[in-house]
Amino acid sequence: MADYTPIELARAGRRLDMAFAGMHLEISGRMDMTQAELLAIAWLGMEGDLGPTELAHRLHMRTGAVTALLDRLEQRGHIARGPHAADRRKVVVHLSESGREVTMAHMGAMVVEVTELARRTPAEDREVIGRFLDELTEITQRYATDRPPA
Repeated sequence: MADYTPIELARAGRRLDMAFAGMHLEISGRMDMTQAELLAIAWLGMEGDLGPTELAHRLHMRTGAVTALLDRLEQRGHIARGPHAADRRKVVVHLSESGREVTMAHMGAMVVEVTELARRTPAEDREVIGRFLDELTEITQRYATDRPPA
């Protein structure tokens, strides 16, 4: 087992980042969609209904480009648009049942493996790991904005 010095732990985080990037490249290719389309599906799967503007923000895209992306996903049956529950003037986007099925067909085995890994991890370790990953996510998200910290 590796000695996880601060530098090695940071490198492990970077290896995870690179593995995710490679996975997204592979799966988007298998699903015959762009990485942005795959990320849109991933955001909808994690967050539930989102407005097009919210999705544009998460994907770091302009709303017009997201509209075209959503048109493609809707034509394939992966997403559906509908009225916002509280404000009928707004539109929300959600994964369709077909979108969930095709995503799970490509990623379901990994979800099962990751869930099993989490189950095998002792509760006290899950707390530490969870906090570390949440903080790593916050740092990464800061650098994913158009105004990284000085």
